[in-house]
This record gives sequence, structure tokens and C-alpha cells, in this order.
Amino acid sequence: MAICKAFSNGKSVDSSQEFMALGVCNMANSFVQSFPATGSVARSALQNGSGARTPLCGLYTGTLVILALVFFTPYFYYIPKAALAAVIMAAVIFMVEVRVIKPMWQSKKSDLVLGLLTFIACLVLPLEIGVSIGVGVNLIFILHHAARPKISIDRMQTKHGKEYLMIVPDRCLIFPSVDYVKNLVTKHSTREQVPVVIDCSYIYGADYTAACVIEVLTADFALRNQPLVFYNLRPSVMSVFEGLKPKDFEVVYTEEGLQEVIEHESFSMKIP
Repeated sequence: MAICKAFSNGKSVDSSQEFMALGVCNMANSFVQSFPATGSVARSALQNGSGARTPLCGLYTGTLVILALVFFTPYFYYIPKAALAAVIMAAVIFMVEVRVIKPMWQSKKSDLVLGLLTFIACLVLPLEIGVSIGVGVNLIFILHHAARPKISIDRMQTKHGKEYLMIVPDRCLIFPSVDYVKNLVTKHSTREQVPVVIDCSYIYGADYTAACVIEVLTADFALRNQPLVFYNLRPSVMSVFEGLKPKDFEVVYTEEGLQEVIEHESFSMKIP
């Protein structure tokens, strides 16, 4: 798939179609004792550099390989390996997109660091290991991003001047991030000692771990006699939270309803 995307020139690539085509080819190959078919960066680069445009080039190159094996193998023995390597390097060198370094640095520096790490790994290690390292490091970046959502915390007032804390997470509550969100909510709620509203407008997904944490969080707030309100919670997320039937779980969906709930909540802080 890396090879397909490298030569797609920005066009869409259907992974399922590519793998199905490769699988059918290998099934057909098994009936004629053929070598397994797969992708090759060097061969693809050579064919692209030679002007090939369709898979029919495989028939052409296959015919040349058969002729070479039958008639010209003794003569190939004297071709220096450096010459063969130069042919491959001359074709592959154009795949290095140097022009993307500057805009990538200006856009997001971590992507450039990841790209350079993968590039160096592919140079000093076998290609599949280098690509695997790049994929693994990228997964670590993604997990770290998912585990540390950005949360805005603002102290606000109702129309009648009653203060409350508005907490707005910017992404879904799932296993990597839910403890971080819980600790942050607990820290600021105990310090500010006002009713807390969690704006769930951007929480588009949740899992069982998040439901368990929400159950514990609502119980902690109830123990401190501190109001906790969930605002604008999506039905799909609400069904996950209600699966555990948490007590003191209060949800509102309108600004007027939120103002009314905050105004009528009686609050006297208790430290358990």
C-alpha cells in the first residue's frame, strides 16, 4: 500500500481492491508453481521511471527476464553490482520528496521528526523494519494525542450571578484519556468549590472504561454535595454512561435548562 500511494499522484487508493487483486494473483500462481506475487519499491520505481503506465508492463519485463535467464545469464555475471545499484538508485532517488520538508516544518514539526526518523530507519535497516518503526512511533504519537485531550476551563456566571465552572473537553472519552480528564475535573472542582458543568458537545464517543469513571466521578461529587451537570450529551454517549446506571447523573440540553439547574442547586461543600 505504501508503494501504491507513492505512485498514485494524490488519487484515491482502495486498499481492499489492491489486496484482493494480489490475493487472486497468488491463488492463480499456486496452480503453475510460480513465485508469490508482491510489491517492490525498486521495481515499481524502475517501471515508473521507464514510462510504464499499466500492469501490462509486467508481461514485458517478465518476458525479458525469461530471455535473460535462458540466453544471457553468463554475460550478466560480468556486470558490476555497482552499475545495477546505480540503475535502481537513479529511479528511486526521485521518490524522495525534498520539497515537503519546509511546509511540513512550518505546519507541524512533529510530523517532520517522525518522517525523518522513518527515513533514517529505512536507510540503515531493511525496508520493512524501517516502515514498521515509523508506523510504531506514529501509533505512540496518536495514543499520546488521544490520552491528553485539550480541556478549556472557565469560571462563569448565570444571569443572576451564581458562579459555576464550565469544563469543555475537545474529543471523545476513551480508555487512554479518561483518567486524565477525571483527575483534571476533580482537581479544579475541589479547588474552585462551585457547581461544575461538563460541556459534552465535542464528546462524540465513549467506552466502558469512561462509563466506569463517570460513575465514580458522580459519586465523588455527590459525596462532597457538589453539583455536577453534563451539558449537551450526545444520545450515543449517554447510552454508554447509563449502561451502568450511575446515581446523581444529571443531563441538560439547553442553555435555559442549564441556567435553571445551576440557579436551583443548593450547594454546601463537604470534604469527605
